Amino acid sequence: MDRIADVEREFESAGYAEGIAAGRAAGIAEGRELGCEHGFDIGKDLGFYRGWAQAWLRAAAAHPGLVPDRAQAKLRAIQDAVDAVPMTNDDGAHFAERIKAVQLKFKVAAAMLGASIATELPTETLSY
Repeated sequence: MDRIADVEREFESAGYAEGIAAGRAAGIAEGRELGCEHGFDIGKDLGFYRGWAQAWLRAAAAHPGLVPDRAQAKLRAIQDAVDAVPMTNDDGAHFAERIKAVQLKFKVAAAMLGASIATELPTETLSY
């Protein structure tokens, strides 16, 4: 009877170890997939903010007096804030805080320029 119990425990231990290994592999694959999707969304949104600021700065350069100096400074601050977001997810990256800072600068700049945020942003953005 003890021999049967020993064999059962041995199979149970082997199955448990295999389950842990399979779960770890599945978790890594799922994490990579989710990270790529979320990273793409972050990059898309940050690209929007940087491009929006760049377009306004180009308009300001082409048409002096169109964009006030304070608004131009805020537009450059948007670009700097986007550039400061790290490209890798290292410890201490603080993505959410940095993205919120970019969004806040965008809202302020849009208000300074009299631009409507609702017409500028697709509805599926700002999901952080």
